[in-house]
Amino acid sequence: MSRIAETFARIKAEGRVALMPYLMIGYPERDSALELAPALEAAGGDLFELGVPFSDPLADGATVQRAGERALKNGVNLTFCLDNVREMRRRGVRAPLVLMGYVNPFMRYGLAKFVQDAADAGVDGLIIPDLPLEEAGECHALCQAAGLD
Repeated sequence: MSRIAETFARIKAEGRVALMPYLMIGYPERDSALELAPALEAAGGDLFELGVPFSDPLADGATVQRAGERALKNGVNLTFCLDNVREMRRRGVRAPLVLMGYVNPFMRYGLAKFVQDAADAGVDGLIIPDLPLEEAGECHALCQAAGLD
């Protein structure tokens, strides 16, 4: 059972809802997520959605778009996001970490390499809102092989 599935099973057994804070990596400052994630976990965060900034975030609302713009201005890219996750794990964050990002940067990075590097960094799952249906099978297979949800 994955860390995400275990977390939801525990929460269900406790008869409560999950607290899943969203953090845009690189917002408001470049290293803010590194400070916020441990504090939010200590305050009861069960799992985290970590935003990967992108220049054309079609599925995001205005607030998340502005956060992403600021993160990009702070020099955040996909490699930085993976390094940020790795550092969160090094600092003791145990909660599941789910990267939310758009397919373009993942494809540019190389989808198979990205999925494996994400798993190696400590990512537990991916949310890719603009992943074309015809590419979902390949992505799902890569995620399963790497142990990602």
